[in-house]
Order: sequence, then structure tokens, then C-alpha cells
Amino acid sequence: RLSATMVETLAGCMFEDIQYADIQVEAAVGRGTFGVVFKAVWKGKDVAIKTIESDNERNAFLVELRQLSRVNHSNIVKLYGFCDNPVCLVMEYAECGSLYNRKSYCV
Repeated sequence: RLSATMVETLAGCMFEDIQYADIQVEAAVGRGTFGVVFKAVWKGKDVAIKTIESDNERNAFLVELRQLSRVNHSNIVKLYGFCDNPVCLVMEYAECGSLYNRKSYCV
């Protein structure tokens, strides 16, 4: 769960508090900066769920949550929100995978 201090740190950021029970997790698709990334369905759309695996990864989680909540651009993965139990980000699913692993653009 996110502590009260962590939630206070996120004040002013735009995202939705999502209930994990509303997400249908399908399969693990890789690893992110922290934790495992899963493909899932939320509100009828494909999403990526980024989890954290330890308390040490919470700072990276907060940084990514803060950064993604402040941007809105078609070339940046959209943040829909987060869950606090278990702690995870709910993001737009990028069908072609990570740019880090791509040698050419997905069309």
C-alpha cells in the first residue's frame, strides 16, 4: 500500500485511483524500471500494469507516476492511474513493446 506521505507527495498530479479488482490481468510481457509489466484489460481497453516488487522500488514508482501524470502527448504512453493494493501503475498498452528493445519503428 502507499503510505500517507507518498500520497501527499503526489498532490496535484492528474490520474485515477483504480481498484485492482476492476483489472483483468492477462500475461506478463516484460520488466520495467521496477517490477514486472503485465498486459491486462481495464474498462474494456488493453492496458499495461507495472508492478513494484520491493519497498526499495517505491521511489522509482513515485518518480514515474509523477512524470507520467504531468504529460499528455500522443508519443508518450498515457497514464490512466494507479492501484495502491497491490501498488502498480495502469498505463496505455504499447502493442509494439518497449522502444529500448526496438531497432525500427512499429507501423
